[in-house]
Amino acid sequence: MLPSASECKMQAVVINDKLHIIYREILYAFLLALALIVPFGYFLARLSLRPMREAVIAMDGFINGIVHDINTPLSVIRMNAQSISKSIDDEKIKRKASRLLQGIEQVESLEEQLLFSVKVGQYELQKEAFDLGHLLQEREHYYASLRKSLSIIVQTESYNVYADKAALLRMIDNIVLNAIKYSPAKSKVYVTLKENTLTIKDEGRGIKYPKKVFDKYYREAKESKGIGLGLYIVAEVARLHDIVIEVDSKLGYGTSFKMDLTTSKLHLNML
Repeated sequence: MLPSASECKMQAVVINDKLHIIYREILYAFLLALALIVPFGYFLARLSLRPMREAVIAMDGFINGIVHDINTPLSVIRMNAQSISKSIDDEKIKRKASRLLQGIEQVESLEEQLLFSVKVGQYELQKEAFDLGHLLQEREHYYASLRKSLSIIVQTESYNVYADKAALLRMIDNIVLNAIKYSPAKSKVYVTLKENTLTIKDEGRGIKYPKKVFDKYYREAKESKGIGLGLYIVAEVARLHDIVIEVDSKLGYGTSFKMDLTTSKLHLNML
């Protein structure tokens, strides 16, 4: 005999109640499992990352110690080279002393990059007002002295900014020094500041993977003596100043770094 309509309705109600209870128990079990898994997973993650964190701290301490130890003999070499350059009339020896001083500047530049890469995460900008165009014009002689076989062409206009002068100069120097390093003899490197845009262009070998050049420790030219920090620091300084950098490169024809300087962070609180 078939059940009546009222009996079917009662069975449906009972089944629905049982389903609700089952769903509620599943939900409670899921929340309980989640409450246990999340802290346990966090603990495991911290435990697994601890050796890496300790290695990074040890490396930072090692870099700071090495830089400190290098500074003393470097100062002695600089003083002797300067003394030789001033006290001896022999032009050949003077040129050798000048090359020694240039080598010292390169070592100091590497030291600065190492130290900056260590503290970049906690770096606080030391802002001041200055004319970026004038600063680049003053830098032209230094760029030209690095490789006599290249033509360094600096074309700038007056451009006042409120920024970290040392950090911004480090960013620009790193790009220019890369251009000088990887450009063939008798080619040209252009440093142009015009209409809120700073462009550094070379006629060098070009970059195969432009999107990777800002990665820390990335070196596209394996024969390079660098350690892959130069353009990483460029990206970090640009980030701190909110500068957008566009890289346009073609293998065998050269590379162009274009920096948009219209960011508010470069002009905020201008004196």
